[in-house]
Amino acid sequence: MRKIRILFTALCLCCLSAFFCLTGAYASPAQKPDQIKAVMVGDRLVDVALKLGVVPEGMAVRLSMWPDKAPALRLATQVLGCPNRVLKKFPKTIPDFMKERGIKRLILEKSVKFCLYKKNVNPVNVADLVKDVPGITIEYVDFSKGIPAAVREAAALFDMQDKADKIIGKYKASMKKVEASLAKGGLGKRVLVINGNYSTSSGKTFLRIEAPGGYTDQYILGPLGCANVAGDMITDTMKISKGHVSAGRLGGIDKANPDVIVATGNGFAVQLALHKAMKKNPALANIPAIKNGAVYSLPFYGDSSVLEYPQIFRQWSIALKK
Repeated sequence: MRKIRILFTALCLCCLSAFFCLTGAYASPAQKPDQIKAVMVGDRLVDVALKLGVVPEGMAVRLSMWPDKAPALRLATQVLGCPNRVLKKFPKTIPDFMKERGIKRLILEKSVKFCLYKKNVNPVNVADLVKDVPGITIEYVDFSKGIPAAVREAAALFDMQDKADKIIGKYKASMKKVEASLAKGGLGKRVLVINGNYSTSSGKTFLRIEAPGGYTDQYILGPLGCANVAGDMITDTMKISKGHVSAGRLGGIDKANPDVIVATGNGFAVQLALHKAMKKNPALANIPAIKNGAVYSLPFYGDSSVLEYPQIFRQWSIALKK
């Protein structure tokens, strides 16, 4: 009975956490975001809108970048796919949706580089797809000038200027803490980032190694002066897809010899795979990360949850400084 109560409490906490992430509320009571009759395209745009308390009737975002927000977002709005899907694979998706729902307002994200994995995808190009939508109004939120400027621009579009100062103030204060936490000369840690996926139906685990040059390198490891050692595990025959390669049975992990192993996605899947690998090859216990217990489950940052970046960075920083 005690075990059931613990599990139930944990489930409730998880649900509350997901809800707080969606609304951007960190204090009770949480408020439900207002749905506006518009379509939004772009992760950063939607992230800021959520913090301001707004959700569109339809949106195109890289939902896979938001495993924590995805379930709640699917209930709050119509997810039309990622920008690559609506721009290149199914270009009629957004205009057809807007015509069907009678939506006249389209809000697009402007950014210097929208996606590291899909370099030719740009949300502003959706404007070319909706020329035959009658009475349409197209608006933009520009992230190339920085997050605070984008928040103010979005707040003006949603007539929520009163909320902008608080959001910007909190973001700036958090970023100052990030800058202050950076060690001179860097930490010099060798890091291996493994993304895990666990199938509840089959009990099987699926692993992907994050290749060098991706989001974690750019936004986490680089600023902390750490190196991504996945290159020692990636062979010429391995295909890099969306910044990752299939990890298989973690072959070559001894060669990579990481000081720290970070599990993103499903941490249990990574733990289980490491356990199996060590059982097969006990010598892996000598890898510094395993020997010193430096195996951490941390959130992946894909430059979508821009307002949460300082908090995510802090978690990585704490782990890598141990």
